[in-house]
Amino acid sequence: METGIRDFIMAHPLFSHHDHHCTFEEFEKQREICTHRSLLGYAGADLTTAAGPRPARYADEDARMEALWPYIRTTGYGRAVMSGCRALFGIEYEPANFARITEALRASVAGRTPAEAYDWFVREKAGVRWVLLDWLFRIEKAEALRVDLYPGYYRFAFRCDDLFAIENAGPIEAIERFTGISALNLDRLVAALNAAIEKFKGTGRLAAFKVGIAYRRDLTVTDPTRHEAERAFERIRNGKAFYSGMQQNGAAVNRRESRALSDYLLRRLIERADDEDIPVQFHTGYLAGHWGSLAGTRASLLIPLFDRYRRVRFDVFHGSWPWMSELGAIAKNYPNVYPDLCWAWAMNPEETERALCEWLDAIPFNKIFAFGADTGFPWCEAGYAVQAREGIARALENKVRKGFFSGATAREVASAIMIGNGERFYGIA
Repeated sequence: METGIRDFIMAHPLFSHHDHHCTFEEFEKQREICTHRSLLGYAGADLTTAAGPRPARYADEDARMEALWPYIRTTGYGRAVMSGCRALFGIEYEPANFARITEALRASVAGRTPAEAYDWFVREKAGVRWVLLDWLFRIEKAEALRVDLYPGYYRFAFRCDDLFAIENAGPIEAIERFTGISALNLDRLVAALNAAIEKFKGTGRLAAFKVGIAYRRDLTVTDPTRHEAERAFERIRNGKAFYSGMQQNGAAVNRRESRALSDYLLRRLIERADDEDIPVQFHTGYLAGHWGSLAGTRASLLIPLFDRYRRVRFDVFHGSWPWMSELGAIAKNYPNVYPDLCWAWAMNPEETERALCEWLDAIPFNKIFAFGADTGFPWCEAGYAVQAREGIARALENKVRKGFFSGATAREVASAIMIGNGERFYGIA
């Protein structure tokens, strides 16, 4: 078997399709308070899982970490922490080294401007050339248009989930403030949504629309009539909040009516994407944290949208884990669906490696996106990047070992799924 594929992949730059990195201003606030726990990223959730439903009491957070870390160091989340610590500082992430790790992290940000620190963590240590940032956008945040709060190699996704999982007038009032448009009727609300998008386009760094409604509701998107949407708008605009089985302002209202307005607005967003060839990202599959219902998060629930909007390019996130094979079949059948492994390497590395092998058998490789760290702190990027590269290397070595790929083909595939496909898809070069 030809050697060198792993070395090629481990040194190859990445396109991060999905991150939540803090702003330069927020980074400044972390300088003096960041500790070894700042490297945990998603592993903090595994600590809670390990603790069980009746967690023991500990003297402090470090005591909790020392007690529970041994149980999570074997998970994908835990292994990413260890990989990141080695990549950044050459130190093993274990309780005996926690003080050294804190010292090393603080030293790594000392004396660097935020821009210099991001370059060191993201570009030098993680080897990430482009970052597509999902800022968990809230309309009312003035900082939403402050592109100077991030490096120039960051691009942004417009995300306004509040409007697509609407239950009260709050999101309507927020977009009114942001755009200066009084949304007195349904048409004016759609106009305000389009005006907000225009403001983001004005930054010159809008790359996609992001839909993260899986955290708020299921992914089944209805096709309400204009009358149904107007009725819901009028009730919500008049202060009648939508709570199933409850009385509000003398009227019985329910979430089904609320869904009519949410889905009407979501379809207008997708139509805007169709008109201007703006990609649409969807969160599918596993949810961060705990106790979230997965029943309504599988990518197959979006098939009616994929079929209806055939010219819209959908970047479908997280491999839809635990329904990765299903997403592969969808991407093979729907030319407008691009399966994305962002975050998946951390959630379940073995399953993600298997999925990549499957997808490469079924899907033209120019359709596959291999990486997105999906993390909040730039210093966590390195661990997730190492983890992804190792998984990609194993998958492609497997293809070469079985005689399916030549070494040259494996390198071509690696370059495409790691960065080239993302650059072409998002028009970044």
